[in-house]
Amino acid sequence: MRSSLLGILAAFASVLFAIALEEAHFLSFLKISALILILGGTAGATFASYRVEEFATMAFHLREALFPKKEFSLTDLFLDFAERARKNGLLSLEDRLSSVPDSFLRKGIQLIVDGTDPRAVEEILFEAAEGLEEKEIRSAKILETAGGFSPTIGIIGTVLGLVGVLENLGAGTRALGEGIATAFIATFYGISFANLLYFPLANRIKSWARVRSNRRQAMIRGIISLQTGDNRRILAERMAPFLEEAR
Repeated sequence: MRSSLLGILAAFASVLFAIALEEAHFLSFLKISALILILGGTAGATFASYRVEEFATMAFHLREALFPKKEFSLTDLFLDFAERARKNGLLSLEDRLSSVPDSFLRKGIQLIVDGTDPRAVEEILFEAAEGLEEKEIRSAKILETAGGFSPTIGIIGTVLGLVGVLENLGAGTRALGEGIATAFIATFYGISFANLLYFPLANRIKSWARVRSNRRQAMIRGIISLQTGDNRRILAERMAPFLEEAR
């Protein structure tokens, strides 16, 4: 979370510092009309591309990606499950279901407790994992879509500004210069928001989604290992390649 927010702040700060080095007036880059056009136009075009439910999911995923919860140790949890299953059988794991903090893991444990065929367990969990990952990646694509629209909306703003300049060619050299500069502010906003905000946030969700996907893959391997009665060492070895905590 810190790296994402610090990176975005550093990017915007670099732009402001560059403006200061060019001895340009900061107020010259503050155009409310252009800002409204870029933010409103980008939001509208992006909203038109997706369903409302997808935006709600994206907001949830973005919050989780930027402010991730502290993860519990899957290795420790599964080793405890393996010990319980060895002593008392798989049915004894049902008593622990209510304390399992992950719904995907609860689903998998419930399947093996219910005596579901191992092949069916594997298929059900892999399909569920793919569905969850697809939703997470789609959230990133929403932000990427916004990043694609933003520069284009900026060009529209620039064209509108230049039309106004051309309509007032007789206003004098200074007025024309100010008008042209104002027109290009829209493009500046569009490119800046796309590359300093939307795309970095999309990449952050993708990075978070990869971690989540790996944890789910580790859960699947652990659940299958529990069902087949593997010993603790084999169980841990099967899960290790997918866990950051094991690296």
